[in-house]
Amino acid sequence: MADAVINDEGYQLYARRWFVLVVVCGLNFSNAMMWITFAPVTYYTNGYYCEGCDYAATLLNIVFMACSIPIGFVAMWSVDRFGLRSGCVFGAWTNCAGGIIRAIASTGWIPVHLRFPVVLAGQVIAACGQPFIMYLPTKLAAFWFPDNQRAIANTLSSMSNPLGIAAMYALSPLIVDDVRPDNFLVLNIIVAGPALLVALMTLGVTSSRPPTPPAASAASEEAPRFWAGLKMALRTPAFLVLAVTLGGGVGLFNSLYNNLQPMLCVKGYSNTFIGAMGALLIISGLIGAAISGVLVDKTKMFQEIMKVSFAGAGIAACSYCVAIQYEGQHAWVVASVFMFGLFGFAIYPIGLEIGVETTYPVAEATSTGLIIITGQLEGVLFVVLTGALTQSITPAEKIVQTCKTDSSATSDVDVLDWKWSAVAWNIMAVTLIVIFIVFFWPRYKRIEYENQKRVNRPLAGDSLQPPIVDVEYSNFVGDSSHL
Repeated sequence: MADAVINDEGYQLYARRWFVLVVVCGLNFSNAMMWITFAPVTYYTNGYYCEGCDYAATLLNIVFMACSIPIGFVAMWSVDRFGLRSGCVFGAWTNCAGGIIRAIASTGWIPVHLRFPVVLAGQVIAACGQPFIMYLPTKLAAFWFPDNQRAIANTLSSMSNPLGIAAMYALSPLIVDDVRPDNFLVLNIIVAGPALLVALMTLGVTSSRPPTPPAASAASEEAPRFWAGLKMALRTPAFLVLAVTLGGGVGLFNSLYNNLQPMLCVKGYSNTFIGAMGALLIISGLIGAAISGVLVDKTKMFQEIMKVSFAGAGIAACSYCVAIQYEGQHAWVVASVFMFGLFGFAIYPIGLEIGVETTYPVAEATSTGLIIITGQLEGVLFVVLTGALTQSITPAEKIVQTCKTDSSATSDVDVLDWKWSAVAWNIMAVTLIVIFIVFFWPRYKRIEYENQKRVNRPLAGDSLQPPIVDVEYSNFVGDSSHL
């Protein structure tokens, strides 16, 4: 085919894999925007959607984590049974529908007392699409990319999620502020736009796999059925350690996203600075993830790179926890956030890949799904725990706080002190890091399988050599029920 080339190992690679990658990146980007929209403007959200209450923004964020837990098992089975395309289409249009409903909730058509129920309904619908979207990166990397491009493909697609978070941390405080505290219609339209665009792009994803496999593991039909694969993963000690610690890391990041604005504004940091910190966390994370992705593709040193990154993230978390106890420490906060993002986000895409390695031949969406579901469970726990440890602010904090003004959107909302919440968050982070470094000793089963397949197989050097095609794989691709 015109868009295919044969690599050094004799496998055909198709140019269309880059389009599929763009779609999966766009889905993760858009869905993350949908999730975190209200966190950077917590107090305005509470005042606009639920006058006099202090839970609207937290509930709108936590519902994503809560919904993805039961839906996650359905998504694992569905993506592994029906393929990547089904996850793309369902996740994209569910996400789009949720975005449109959220925008409607902010119009004059909806009575004030119904704003919150309607926007929550839109958030729930978008949340139901999240597992289908977040389980795609490892499936995409495994079935469309060769082994020397898998980590970077997984990095690009999975890191598009935090990039969407960074976009909202930068945009939300610019759209909703003291001058325009009720500007939520504009905010929700801006979020719904990319969701609609990416949903339309999924029409161009016409198959779950390329016509021929890009690597030996992609050609294999040894994957167990869903429940058998689930049991196999849960009986792998290294994977259990990975799921608890990497999932906990995801939960800690989710908790930080949710609490970053109220943690910093109580110490007098401006919403503009807080938005910049949310964006910096992601930008530094993209740098770290890109570096780690390239290193892993070249060296296959999954474990070593992850442990160094975990240790660096732990040091940065301790620094951040101390810095936010003081007023006016902008440089210290910036340095801590940058280093935490740099090391912390380097872990995530590698962790998803190593989850596939340790559980192979379990289907990719199963291992990825278990890690993410664990992260969502821990994330809910961390958000609830950190919220429960808040206290009334001190007289000094009442003077410097920037969390609320006398505008109608925030005047009735209580401002809280997050000192002990930050301490608890830091203790949990350090505990997970120690567990990972001490107890995680994996076996790379997928790499072992591919190395075994390379034995006694000639490399592609002859221009007349046909591409390697697995017979069972070809039959599978020919069966449209799997696409």
